[in-house]
Amino acid sequence: MKLDKKFVLASILSYSLIFPAGICGAEPVRLSLAESIHMALAGNESIESADAQREAADHALQAARRSKGPVVSWSAQAYKIGGRNYKSANDAHDAYGDPHAANYNSVYAYPDSGRAFIGGPVTVGSYAYHNTFANSWSLTVPVYTGGRLEGQIAAGRYQLNRADMDMENSRQTVRYQAAEAYADLIYRENLAQVAQEAVDKGNTQLELIRAQFEEGAVAEADLLMMKVTIANYKQNLVNAEAAVSIAKSTLASMVGLPQDMDIEPLDVFTYEPYDKDLPACEAYAQAHRPDGLAAEYDIKAALARRDAAKSGYLPQVSASARQGIAGNTPFRSERSNAWEAGLNISWNIFDNGVTRENVRQADASTRAYEARARQMRKTIQLETRSAWLSMKAAEQNIAETAGAVKQAQDSYVIAQVRYEEGVDVLLAVTDAQEKFTQARSNYLTALYQYNLSRAKLEKAIGVPVAFDAQRYKVAEEDGASSLQALKKADVSGSLAETEHE
Repeated sequence: MKLDKKFVLASILSYSLIFPAGICGAEPVRLSLAESIHMALAGNESIESADAQREAADHALQAARRSKGPVVSWSAQAYKIGGRNYKSANDAHDAYGDPHAANYNSVYAYPDSGRAFIGGPVTVGSYAYHNTFANSWSLTVPVYTGGRLEGQIAAGRYQLNRADMDMENSRQTVRYQAAEAYADLIYRENLAQVAQEAVDKGNTQLELIRAQFEEGAVAEADLLMMKVTIANYKQNLVNAEAAVSIAKSTLASMVGLPQDMDIEPLDVFTYEPYDKDLPACEAYAQAHRPDGLAAEYDIKAALARRDAAKSGYLPQVSASARQGIAGNTPFRSERSNAWEAGLNISWNIFDNGVTRENVRQADASTRAYEARARQMRKTIQLETRSAWLSMKAAEQNIAETAGAVKQAQDSYVIAQVRYEEGVDVLLAVTDAQEKFTQARSNYLTALYQYNLSRAKLEKAIGVPVAFDAQRYKVAEEDGASSLQALKKADVSGSLAETEHE
C-alpha cells in the first residue's frame, strides 16, 4: 500500500535533521513535524531498549550455533599428600634418591636346577611423594543430539526475527507519539488563539458599550454584563495557554529537549482525503503489522523448542579425545601419562517421564502463543477499524463545521450591527460571539481529530519506518538471515549492520 507523502501527521517516512539556530538560546526552537519525528527516533529510550534486546537475541543465537562446534577444556590439580601409602616410596627416595640404575645387576637363582642367572641392571630409588600434580585436556565435538541443538538454533533464529519486529514496532510507536505530541501542540495553540481573539473582541465591544453608557445610550447592566463575559473569556484564555505550555513540554520531552524549552511548530493542519477503503487497510495491517508478525515468530520459536525437547527420546553421540598426565612437579608425567579418543554414546532408556513432561510443556507453550497470535490479529483489526472510522467521522465533521463557522461569523456581524443601531439587546451579541467562538473551536477540533486519526491509522496498519515487515518475512522464509532480511526490506536506507551476521 503506497501512502501519500504530502504533509499529513505521521506519514513522513524519511527525515533530515536540521537543528534550529536558537536551540541553545532564549529564542524559540522552530521544529517541523519531520524534524520532531527524526529527533524522537534518534533518542528514544524504548527504541534503545529494543535495540539492546535485539543484540541480546543475536548473541543468544550465536551461542546456540557455536554449541555445535568443538569444545576444548583443561583441568589441573595440585595437592600436598602424605600417609602410610606413600611411606615406602619416600623411604626409598631418602635412601637412594630419584629412580636410577644401580651399580650392580640382579642375580636370579633356581635351586631345583642348581643354576643361577644374572639379570639386567637394577633400578633403585623412588620419587618423593610429598606433592602430586595432574593435568588433563579434552576435545569434545557433538555428532548427533537428536535435534536438540538444531531446535535451539531454530528457536534462537526466530527470537532474533521477533526482536527485529519489536524494534520496528518501537520505531512506529515513537513516530506516532511524536506526531501526536506535535499535533496536540498545534491544536492547543489554535484554541489559545481563538480564546485570545474572543478576549480581544470582548474588549472592543466593551469600549463601545462604555462610550454608549457615558452618552446614556445603554444601561449600566449592559456594561456589567460585558465585563462578566470578558472575565469568562479571560479564564478560558488562561486555561488554553496552560494547555499550550503542557503541550510544549510534552513535545520537548518526546524529542529529547529540555521540558522548559519553548517550541514553535512550523507546520499547520491540512485536510487531504484518504483514498484507501477499510478492507484494504485491514488487509495491509494483517500483512504488515510488526507486532502481529512478532506473534507468529513466537509460535515458530515455541515449535522449535518442542523439537529440542523431543531430543530426550533419542541417543546423544559425541566424539572426544582426552589426555591426562600426573607427576610430582607441575606439568610432568612421572606418575601417569595416558590418552584416549573415540565416540561417546548415551541414551536415556528411562528418565522417569522427564522428557515427556518437557514435550508437554512445550506443547502448552505453543498453544499459548497461538492464542496470543489470534488475539493480536483481532486487536490489529479493531485498532485499524477504530482509527479508520474515527478518521471518516472527523472528515465529515470538517465539512459540517467549516460551514458552521461561516454562518456563525455572519450571525455575529449582524447581531453586532443590530445592537449598535439599538435594534437588539447585548445578550444577542454575546450569544452570537460565543457561538462563533464555539464554531471555530469545533472546526479546529475536527481538523485535529482527522489528522490525529490518520496518524493513528498509519500506526494501526504498520506503515514502515525503517523496514517493511512483510518483505522481511518473505525474505526470512526464503532462507535469509536477520541481517539479509533487514537489507532486503529496508525502506529508510539507514539500517545499521549488526556485529555477528
